[in-house]
Amino acid sequence: MSCPRIYLIGPAGSCGKFFEQIGDNSAVRFLERVQKIVGTSFEITGDLKLLDAKEDELNGGRQDDYVRASDIEMELGSDDTIAIIAIRGGAWFTRVLPKIDFTVLDRRTRPILVFGFSELTTLVNIVADHPMGRGIYDTGPAFLKYGLKRYAETRLGLKSEAAQGASNDGNSATTSDEWMNARLAGEMETYFRDTVSIISGHGTTREITAREIHPTVLCNHEKPESLPERFEASIVGGNLVVLCTLLGSRWRNCVDPTDRWLVLEDLNEKPERLDRFLSQLTLAGFWNRCRGLLLGDFHKEEQTLTDAVLGILKYHLPSDREVPILVTSDIGHIWPVSPLLLNKPISFRRKDSDQWILSWDHAQLDSELGR
Repeated sequence: MSCPRIYLIGPAGSCGKFFEQIGDNSAVRFLERVQKIVGTSFEITGDLKLLDAKEDELNGGRQDDYVRASDIEMELGSDDTIAIIAIRGGAWFTRVLPKIDFTVLDRRTRPILVFGFSELTTLVNIVADHPMGRGIYDTGPAFLKYGLKRYAETRLGLKSEAAQGASNDGNSATTSDEWMNARLAGEMETYFRDTVSIISGHGTTREITAREIHPTVLCNHEKPESLPERFEASIVGGNLVVLCTLLGSRWRNCVDPTDRWLVLEDLNEKPERLDRFLSQLTLAGFWNRCRGLLLGDFHKEEQTLTDAVLGILKYHLPSDREVPILVTSDIGHIWPVSPLLLNKPISFRRKDSDQWILSWDHAQLDSELGR
């Protein structure tokens, strides 16, 4: 009997540049690299032509919409595929959704895990809403390059090669590019080993921590209610801009926050545009229906915008009910980042006065996958 299959997809932005940057130069060599990392417990595969596909930003991005849709549809319906991992986010995917027949999930005899984030927010939430789907909001391996480099610049104070060259202060110091390149292969190996650990039911080493924002900081609640020391809740959401594309669509119920927490993050959007998208959630009644808000990282280039989003929320949150807010730096277009299981019970545990730990039952997930 053949081993279960982990299928790699690149249905949004092109993966070609990433393959070149890590020295693989092609999808076939990248799949070989991942297979060596994973070992023999799972077969690593994917459509090589789609993974190597180019994009033309000024000509609709990609010209293979139906092929991309068919690729995902086939794997969602195959019991031989136990997990789908999106190599990256990017663009050009949301318009493909109507071409995917998600009812193929109905014929599965065991659930399938789908890993993705950013442009794949829609796919992960739709799959997570199906009884045979398990959606995990998590970074793609191609994003590690950006995440590591930004971490070096914003957290370690290193300059990029371009910035250091322009400063004329010599080349003795380590650049953010050098710091990133020295760690990229190792971090990619860590990512795949951790993801396989999740798929195998052994859990993740990437824990989610969050801090609680007191309601009086945003709204004038005279007697704010306290969250219990420990509770369970399901979470929906992801990238704010992409999430909003599902409002009013046939998949609107997949991201309906009624009695669930809502997770939001985004990058490279102006505060005024973030306000516009938060307004969409306000007009859709999200704040009156959700149990709480998990706010991930927001930034535009080097500028952190999470506090700015909190400031914007003052104008959106209802005055007649309290919406609990937790802020985490473990979710978003950053590094390091932690995986978040969507639309399934998550455990919220208070660590101290305003610190929380979020986790889920990996043993239960393993049982649900039929092992």
